[in-house]
Amino acid sequence: MTESPAAERPRARCAGTSPGSGEAVRQRSIILTQMGLTAILMITVLLGLVTDDADALPAFFLAGALLSLGVSTSAAVLPWCRLHPRWSLVLPLLNFLVVGLVRFGAGETLSGVGLLAALPAVWIGASHLGTASAVALTFGATAVLVSLPPILRAAPVLGGGIVGLVLLPVVLTGLTWFVSSLTKENRRSQEAVLVSERALRRSVQDVRMRERLLRTVLETVRVGLLVVDPDGHDTLMNARQRELHNTAAPEDNADPDESQLLLYGPDRVSALTPAERPVHRAISGEDLEDVQIWAGDPPAQRAISVSSRSMRDDDGSLAGTVVSFNDITDLMLALQSKDHFLSNISHEFRTPLTSILGYLDVTLELGGELPEEAVGYLEIARRNAMRLERLVEDFLAINAGTFEVRPVPTDVGAVLADAAASSLVRANRAGITLTNRAPASLSAVVDGERIGQVVDNLLSNAVKYNRPGGDVTLDASMDDGELRITVEDTGIGIAPEELQQVFDRFFRSASIRSSATGVGLGLLITRSIISEHHGSISVTSELGVGTRFSIALPQ
Repeated sequence: MTESPAAERPRARCAGTSPGSGEAVRQRSIILTQMGLTAILMITVLLGLVTDDADALPAFFLAGALLSLGVSTSAAVLPWCRLHPRWSLVLPLLNFLVVGLVRFGAGETLSGVGLLAALPAVWIGASHLGTASAVALTFGATAVLVSLPPILRAAPVLGGGIVGLVLLPVVLTGLTWFVSSLTKENRRSQEAVLVSERALRRSVQDVRMRERLLRTVLETVRVGLLVVDPDGHDTLMNARQRELHNTAAPEDNADPDESQLLLYGPDRVSALTPAERPVHRAISGEDLEDVQIWAGDPPAQRAISVSSRSMRDDDGSLAGTVVSFNDITDLMLALQSKDHFLSNISHEFRTPLTSILGYLDVTLELGGELPEEAVGYLEIARRNAMRLERLVEDFLAINAGTFEVRPVPTDVGAVLADAAASSLVRANRAGITLTNRAPASLSAVVDGERIGQVVDNLLSNAVKYNRPGGDVTLDASMDDGELRITVEDTGIGIAPEELQQVFDRFFRSASIRSSATGVGLGLLITRSIISEHHGSISVTSELGVGTRFSIALPQ
């Protein structure tokens, strides 16, 4: 008989015990084991009663049968879940006595009845007793069994004399030892399986919890997420992505695939070809970063920023791709509104600028009627008014995508000298020393007016964001077929985290927003001019030390 480990602990009551619990299994096991033994003994008793044996003693047959029935009744009615598990060992011990009585009553005709003692021996071996205790208990009970006939009848239980008295206890003791060892090994295996099962159950619960958490996160974020396998089949799509997918679906197609979605380029009109579609590019192994597309048709059209990352197996092969879709419609519409507003404002600037330039030209035409110093000031004012007019025109051109330069052979030295002269008055007024180290004559193929505009802007910033007593240095040279221009100052500097943003539209450093005027367009136009020359511009800076802008223009 095998008992559940839970049966080691007595229970206060049996009420409410579930059929599959350890207590119920133990109770059922005790009853079935006892009933099986009783049935075999009853058959043996019946055979003994019908056998014509002069040595048979029917009274002992009946006594054994009655005792067996009593033991079976006790097994059936006693609440074993209230008792300590070792109390159940009383049953196999009583069964040894039952076997002894039946064997004694059977005589020599049914001499093999003694072997029925193997059943209670197995019961004891399968109990929770230690192996040594089970072996000792079986040996003692078997010794009593084989000694009972000689004591009551003055004859050996088996025909073997002393051998008969010793053989049965030895065999049954060995059987108990074998069953006990096997049972304990089985219990250890069962306990190991139970431990593994509990660990597996906890792992499954953890996996399910993580899966629920992941799904909750995916359904909560306002970014569309799509996971596709290497063949391009969707394996996961969150609610936000389903909304965007439906936005891009044609009216007559409720479940379109990627090639059927209404996807357009940044101009909102040009349909994306299959090879240009973001999911196709992603499953091809390309990692996307903020690729802008438009999904659907007006007026429900949405602007989407798409990014993706590939998943790789241990061998490096593509295992799938995660694609994110961020709805940036509100941002794009706000930028369009801002550009439209600034474009209108820029157009409005033209009227007063035209008037200013007209009156400056009229004033300068007076010639000798004005002092020479006043004429110089008016020339500088006219040059700066024209610079402002170019700034407005450049901004409009950048927005319209028509910005361009016209490189021609130019004396860059003279251009830089004019730019330095324009900034000198403001530098002197701010107590800043401006030094022009560029050669007086330096030929290069550039758009002279645009390069003058670039240097004007850099010098203006160098003076504006400097400190009294500071220095601004302008230099230029021709090195290895490149025109190099540098503007260096000893001003307040730029924070490291802002260096990558200085050329962005409308960017202004947090350290000067409240102390200096400007809208953050000068460096944007500067970079556009350098880019149109196929050149490069870089900046290095240290807070509290100064800033250096370096320009390289290939010739």
